[in-house]
Amino acid sequence: MIEMIFAVSITVLVFAIAVPFFRAQTRAMDVGGGRLDAFQSARYAVARIESDLRSAAGDIGQPLIVQAAPMALSFNANRLGRTTSADPNASYWDTSYDTLWTNSWRVSRAAYLPLSSKTYPTTAYTDPSGATSKAETIQYFLRADTAGGNSNLYVLYRRVNDRDSTLVTRNLYVPSDSNFFFQYYSTNASGATAAIANASLPIYWDDSLRRADSITAVQVRATGRFWDARNRQDVRRDLYVSIKLRNAFHLLETSCGAVPATPDSLGVTVETAPAGQKLDVRLDWSGVTGDSTAPKDVRQYVVYRRPSGSTEWTAIASRPARRASTYRYQDFAIPDSAGTYQYGLAARDCSGLSAVRTGTATVTVP
Repeated sequence: MIEMIFAVSITVLVFAIAVPFFRAQTRAMDVGGGRLDAFQSARYAVARIESDLRSAAGDIGQPLIVQAAPMALSFNANRLGRTTSADPNASYWDTSYDTLWTNSWRVSRAAYLPLSSKTYPTTAYTDPSGATSKAETIQYFLRADTAGGNSNLYVLYRRVNDRDSTLVTRNLYVPSDSNFFFQYYSTNASGATAAIANASLPIYWDDSLRRADSITAVQVRATGRFWDARNRQDVRRDLYVSIKLRNAFHLLETSCGAVPATPDSLGVTVETAPAGQKLDVRLDWSGVTGDSTAPKDVRQYVVYRRPSGSTEWTAIASRPARRASTYRYQDFAIPDSAGTYQYGLAARDCSGLSAVRTGTATVTVP
């Protein structure tokens, strides 16, 4: 009897020690699993958007970015096709796909873009042979998750053309202090890339300043959320991914006006370091007619240089037209040998036609 009592006591003692340990392990696993679920939700949302957006493209004249908003993004891409023979450039093929999924959005079925009162499309887009473009319009947007009981929780949806929306993932957290899921970047007149302020959004494909054409990258900020019941607090996992639009500037209009106007003048300043060492030559000019004004077909400015007295110009750089009033280029690759040089400038439209080159006075490079 004494031995049995002793054995039972030892067993109880072992369980008294082991049970709290197992409970702690279970809680830790639950918390770890919840955190992983939160991260997986964010990662899945980003991966789905990234796979589509990296393929953003279309036919000439078809906008790359249709809608750029803090909580909605719409763009054209040829992701879906019914057969390889009918659509060899599609990313995926399935004979069960509806033709309304695999062609560009029809004007006869135009509808509001997500979270907006803007109707799209207003123009029928065609390929070089005159057939309907195969690039469909893909839309991602967020709506409040009313079932979650938290005003900052959202559900991510995906829609192709005017077809039914499909749920991508839920339980995404968007902070009230920033209130954006998508952040956009554009390249300015000097070639630098900078974020577009939320106050300037939304931007649509038919923006009068053609700002949608200047968007070169999209950053997705996805935050997964997990409720830690033990500590009674939200646990969040942030994931930031920047997606470069590889086909930016490749789908611009080819219907152009007359040959661009000749640039009025080209300001040239030789900038030197404090010690008098050669630094760079700064070029400044004003946008020509047809850049920020109708027909807005100026696509770039080409910068030329030649030694003084030479008749041969050499193109050294180009700057995309950004619908700006002034532009600047800094030539850091000036010749190693001192001498006198001339710089020239020409405006080029969407067909490749260039204006008469504007020459400058002789510039002495120290």
